[in-house]
Amino acid sequence: MERASTSTEKTFLTTREVEALRILLADDASGPGSRPSLLPGDSTPKASAQLRIDKIAEDDIPRNALLCVDFGTSFSKAFASVDHGDSRPELVDLPIGDGSTGSRLTSQSELFIDEGRIYFGPQARKRMDDTQSSADRLIDSIKQFITLNSDVSTLGAARMDVLQDPDQRFSKRDILVMYLAHLMTITEGALAEKGISANVRRRFTHPAWKDASKGKNENEMRLLMAEAIVLARSAGADFAGSISVDGARVLLDSLKAVNEELLPLILIEQPVREATAAGAGALLATRESSRESFLVVDVGAGTTDVAGFICVNNPERDRMNLFEITGAADAKNMAGNLLDNILLKMVLEKTGLVSNTEEHRAASLALRRSKRVYKEQLFNTGSVLIELPTDEIVTIRLEDFLAYDPVVNFTKSIVAMIAGSAAVVAGDATRINLVATGGGSSLPLFKDLVENGVHFEGKHVVFTKRDLIADGVRETNPELVDAYPQIAVALGGSLPELPEQRANVAAGLTTAPKRQMSPAYKS
Repeated sequence: MERASTSTEKTFLTTREVEALRILLADDASGPGSRPSLLPGDSTPKASAQLRIDKIAEDDIPRNALLCVDFGTSFSKAFASVDHGDSRPELVDLPIGDGSTGSRLTSQSELFIDEGRIYFGPQARKRMDDTQSSADRLIDSIKQFITLNSDVSTLGAARMDVLQDPDQRFSKRDILVMYLAHLMTITEGALAEKGISANVRRRFTHPAWKDASKGKNENEMRLLMAEAIVLARSAGADFAGSISVDGARVLLDSLKAVNEELLPLILIEQPVREATAAGAGALLATRESSRESFLVVDVGAGTTDVAGFICVNNPERDRMNLFEITGAADAKNMAGNLLDNILLKMVLEKTGLVSNTEEHRAASLALRRSKRVYKEQLFNTGSVLIELPTDEIVTIRLEDFLAYDPVVNFTKSIVAMIAGSAAVVAGDATRINLVATGGGSSLPLFKDLVENGVHFEGKHVVFTKRDLIADGVRETNPELVDAYPQIAVALGGSLPELPEQRANVAAGLTTAPKRQMSPAYKS
C-alpha cells in the first residue's frame, strides 16, 4: 500500500502482501458479510497469535514502581525500583538472561533468521553455532540502528542485508521492534517473578542524540517501545525464544493498522541519556557536608558517552542536590566494537595472508566469530594466543596492541573528548571525580587519566577515581559487583529522581534543585 500510494506506474503485489491486505480488509464495513474473494487454492493465513491490545488505565499502573530498560549494543539489561514511602527506594534486580553472558542480569542483543524462523537473544547465537553459519548472518549490534546521528523515523524504509534476511521480509524498523518485543517479554517475565505488575511505567535509555534529532527520535522510540509491548503480550511465548518468519510478518503487518491512540504509550516514561543514568547510582556516594563535581564516562560497545554532574550533600536537610551540566555532555560513535575490529585487523596483518584468498577469508571468518572473546582475554591477561584455521598461531601482547596506530588514535579521540567535558565541569577547580562505566570501564586509558590528568585550552584538570557502585550495594549484594559496570545504566535509570539539568556550573550553583536519592538495594 505504501508503494502504491507513491508510485505513478503499475504496482505489483507479492502473494504475502495480498494475504496481509486480506486480513486487514476482512472485516471492512463496505457491506454485510463482505470479504475479499480468495484465489483458487488460497486460504487466509493465520499468525501464531492475534494482536492483543490491552486497555490500560491509570489505576492499573503501580504508583510506586518504575522500570528502566537498557537496550545495549552487545547486551541488554533491566532494573526496577519500588518506592515504599521511605527515604530509600528499593532497587530490584531483574534476571533477564540465561547466564550464557556470564551474568543472568544481561542478555544478548542479537537476532538470527534461519530456515523460516527468527531466533532471539541467546537462542540466536546458539542457532548460529549449531548450524555452523557465518558470523555475518547474525544480526547483532542492533543498537547501531538508533545511534548518535541516526534518524529513527527512517528505519521503516531501510531494508536488511540479504545475507541476514534472505527473503528480504523485514526492514530495520521491523528488526528493532521485534528485538524490543523479545526484551519486553523477558523483562515482564522477570517482573512477574519479583511480584511486580507488568503494567509498571518504564524508562528507556538512549545515546546522546544531537539536539536537532533528539525530540524526534525520542518520540519515535516511544512508539517502538509501545508497539513492542503489544507484540510481547500478543505472542510472548514466541518472542521469548523464536517465532516463524510468516507469523512475525503477519503480526507486524497487523500492527501497522493499529491506531496510535490504542498503543500503551501510557506506560512509557521520559527517556534518559545513558551516561546520565550510568552516573546516577554512583553519585549517591557524595560525602556528607560536601559539594563535589563528577565526570561519568560510559564506554559501551557502540558509543562512548560523557556526562558531568555537581552534587551537594547537606546532612541538615537530609537532601542530596543533584544536577547535570548539559554543556559537558558529549559522545563519540567509537567504543568496544571498534577495538574488536582493530584487533581483527592487527591479527590478519600479522599472518601475512593475501587479501581475497580463501585462506584469508577463512581466517577472517574465524576471527569475527570470537573477536570479542579474544579482546577480553587480551585485556584481562595481558596477551592472547589465537589459533587460525590456516594452522597459524598468532600471539598479541597488550602493550603491542595499545601501541598499534589505530588504538592510539582511538585513545586520543576519547581522551580529547573527556578533556573538553572535564574543563566544563571543573569550572574554576582543578580536581574532579572520575567514574567509568560500561564494558570498557577497565580500559588502561582510565588509569592514565587518573595518573596524569588532562589538559584543555591551557587548563589542567586532575581526577580522583570514584567507585561506580551505588551506595550500599557492595556490602549488601556482593554478587552484583562483577556485573555492575554493565548494569549501572539500567540501575541508575530506575531511580525515581534523576539529576536536574543545568546549562552550566553557575546556573547549577544558584538554583540547585533538591533531589532525594539514596536507595537501598534489595534483591
